[in-house]
Amino acid sequence: MQRTVVHSGARTLLGVACVGAIAASAGDLLMLYVGNAQRPELHLAAPAPALLWIGAVLGVIGIPLYGLGYVGLRERFARRAAIGANVLASAGIAACVTGAAVHALTALAIDASLGTNAPSQAPLDAVAGTRGALGTSWLVCGIAFVAASVAFAYLQARYAAGRARWLAVANPLLITVALVALSVPFEWGRSFVAPAGPNLSHVAFFLLWSARLAVVTEVE
Repeated sequence: MQRTVVHSGARTLLGVACVGAIAASAGDLLMLYVGNAQRPELHLAAPAPALLWIGAVLGVIGIPLYGLGYVGLRERFARRAAIGANVLASAGIAACVTGAAVHALTALAIDASLGTNAPSQAPLDAVAGTRGALGTSWLVCGIAFVAASVAFAYLQARYAAGRARWLAVANPLLITVALVALSVPFEWGRSFVAPAGPNLSHVAFFLLWSARLAVVTEVE
């Protein structure tokens, strides 16, 4: 038996989260521009000094809003799988809190590098070599990000109706992997799209599920 459910509250939360993801992605790109402008091979114009901090503020404000989106998704599954829904929301909130810390610490790291004569690294190389508080934050955020994505994929595959189960693949982890795979063959992709992948993936994720949850048919 099928029934039609209108998740109006969840859709609103996902919409707010999508706005946060757009802001965070814009912040990522501004910060990446400042960092990449130190690489002579890209021939970028010198950025305005304020761009780094505008990018930092956009991310620090925008990323925590992802938590609202994960809370909204919990509403979709809570009736059928309360424990799994709570795992999804908890992991998502942990990812966005630590993600905001990663964003802020990255801005500080970029600012510190601007005053040195050392050659600037490509963003993905810099991430791979991260240590200290920033490295720890990346690790914790990554674990929470994977946990939230796996929880969502499981819940969607297990409890969605019919062909909608295949939308389990539309989770932030797989969207990020797709973005990175498509962008790394190109220098500009490696420099901008791939490093911003986690936030860009959340734009697509929250936008898709905000539209999808306008009216959803579920199996009783």
